[in-house]
Amino acid sequence: MSEKSSRQKRNPIAQSVYILAVVLSFSILAMTIVLIIPADLGSPYEPLKPGQSYIFDPWEITLGHLHISYPEGGVLVEATRRGELTTFVLLGEGTAHFAATPDESIFPVQQLVLHTHPAETATLRGQTFIAQEVLPEAMHEAATLLESIAHEEPFLEVFGVRKVFLPRRGVARVALFSPEGARATYIQARRTIWQVPDQQPIIISNPAAKQYPPHDQFIFSLTILAVMLAAVAAGVVFVTQQYDPRATYGHAGAKLVWPLGLALLHATVEAVLIASDLHTLVILAWRIMVLAGILWIADTYGDALNFLGCTTKKVLPAIGTGIWCGFLLYLCGTLALPSGLNMVTPEQILNLVYLTVSAALFREILWRGLVQGAFRQHYNAALSIGATTVLAALFSLLPALLAGNFPTAVLIQSFFIVPMSAFMLGFVYERTHNIFAPLATVTTMHVLSFLLNF
Repeated sequence: MSEKSSRQKRNPIAQSVYILAVVLSFSILAMTIVLIIPADLGSPYEPLKPGQSYIFDPWEITLGHLHISYPEGGVLVEATRRGELTTFVLLGEGTAHFAATPDESIFPVQQLVLHTHPAETATLRGQTFIAQEVLPEAMHEAATLLESIAHEEPFLEVFGVRKVFLPRRGVARVALFSPEGARATYIQARRTIWQVPDQQPIIISNPAAKQYPPHDQFIFSLTILAVMLAAVAAGVVFVTQQYDPRATYGHAGAKLVWPLGLALLHATVEAVLIASDLHTLVILAWRIMVLAGILWIADTYGDALNFLGCTTKKVLPAIGTGIWCGFLLYLCGTLALPSGLNMVTPEQILNLVYLTVSAALFREILWRGLVQGAFRQHYNAALSIGATTVLAALFSLLPALLAGNFPTAVLIQSFFIVPMSAFMLGFVYERTHNIFAPLATVTTMHVLSFLLNF
């Protein structure tokens, strides 16, 4: 008996056990890599809930070349997670002392926004606070400050959620505001940057800057994410053993440039709309127009809905596969980083519905249904998934580029989460040939974040 026919008659139970063993092996390897890498995470820390404010005693902190002192104490408000760091807003009369040049700079501080890893500010959770109060005027002032500096931070989209990322967890970024309204900025990283109003920035090499934890560095991050992704992919193969590798997308239709052009046009226009801070209904109206273009292009390939994967054929197995993939992604932690995907709370059910229905459905029809389907019409499965992944990742940079964050956006290691999530969705779609599979994956991720309040 030939080897080919032997493989076809292999016991399906044995195949399942084999694939399950692969999944467990990858999972154990991923967890081992995470555990063996040393990480200095400082003292145990829990972020303050939005809406709380604390009056603190005299307090000071040294961040590399910068020493910040509040000799009379002050008020801490709006301690939240942004990306992988923590944001503190401190209000009070203080001073900032920059000791790295002969003419040491002293900057009066009345308001301060601090982005840092919890280990850098562990004292804020110790005996610093003497009272807990809710000060509406302080909360309003803190919210205004955060809005004034938010545009300086790069953000990317993961599963339709706009997440703010900073280069490394160990970076301590400070925005200082004087009583006269002047502003100074300080960034502690491999290069320390100090800039005061109307002066050229001072840049000092700082190779000993802390990195929390070491596996946030490029090669470790990429290794961990790749291993976890392989584990999830093996899990998807485990439940889709009846996969048909042949394309089922009808006859030849529009040239490849049409779906790619529509995707680029949509990414550019929507990035401009978001940057312009227009109403959600404006973005929704634009997506409806793009959806009409998607259907028009898909119709050239035959049955438009069937080409886009919007079919009820084997829909329940496809949904099950998508839920399984979403569960594995959340379990492995590929996308459930410390900041998580928890952009929804129990008070924002409408936002949950929007993310899992409107935004996710449109995104999957555009990228998986149209773009990946068009590539699949001309090329094999691997190339179609790879090309769609690269394009989706590149187009996700457009909002950051329009905000003027090109150098930062292209360097941050977290950018690798975007192509990996796009690859996983494309892989699930290819294994099922049904748009409801990646849609179920996205929905599962959001629902788990919502239910577990991660």
